[in-house]
Amino acid sequence: MLQFHFAHRRFRVRFWPAIVCVAVLAVTLSAARWQTARAHYKQSLEDAYGEQQARPVLDLNDWGAVPPPEFSRGSASGRWKADALVYADNQVRDGQAGYVVFMPLCQTETRCVLVARGWIGLGGRRDALPAVSSSEGVQGVEGVVTRAEPRFVELSGDAVHGAVWQNVTVVRMRQATGLDLAPFILTQTSASDDGLRRDAVRPDFGVHKHWMYAAQWYGFALVTLVFGLYAAMDRSGGSN
Repeated sequence: MLQFHFAHRRFRVRFWPAIVCVAVLAVTLSAARWQTARAHYKQSLEDAYGEQQARPVLDLNDWGAVPPPEFSRGSASGRWKADALVYADNQVRDGQAGYVVFMPLCQTETRCVLVARGWIGLGGRRDALPAVSSSEGVQGVEGVVTRAEPRFVELSGDAVHGAVWQNVTVVRMRQATGLDLAPFILTQTSASDDGLRRDAVRPDFGVHKHWMYAAQWYGFALVTLVFGLYAAMDRSGGSN
């Protein structure tokens, strides 16, 4: 048993309680450092996003096999392929159910960029899909580059049903249409008279969440240390 004096108090450190206290401190401090590292990493992603948004708009008409940086601003022109319209199901905005509308914007008959055009309300009926207006002729679209294969979880294997899909990806659209699609999705931000709602494309990187978790773990470590010292304090009444 180790004994020491501090601030006119005598402390008796017993082996097994000390081992438990050190183990808890090691776990909590390790978790706090991991959350701190995650916060710095997410902050780097947020900084990269800000840099991409500050750069000039990219011309995406000459896209190749390598996609441009995610969240970069870009523009493409072409004709809407309205017969390849797809609705992404279960999309809620302000408490209202609806769909996100996806449609290829084609530079040639088969070479196209898949565009997430915007959101449209359900309209009260599942058996009648809402109509989407598509302008004729060559159209110019500005937007933000997003992943060709967004991350998602599907609870059903029936992910593609007619024009309504659980989730839309470039691979699925390519398989369904046979089109030569760009290796990214352009999420439209430019205005258009088509009745679709478009929200700002700003991801939540969760930086503050990781800082909050790190503070909690550091707090747990501090509480463990304080209670460990309190438990080791000799409260018999003397310092000798």
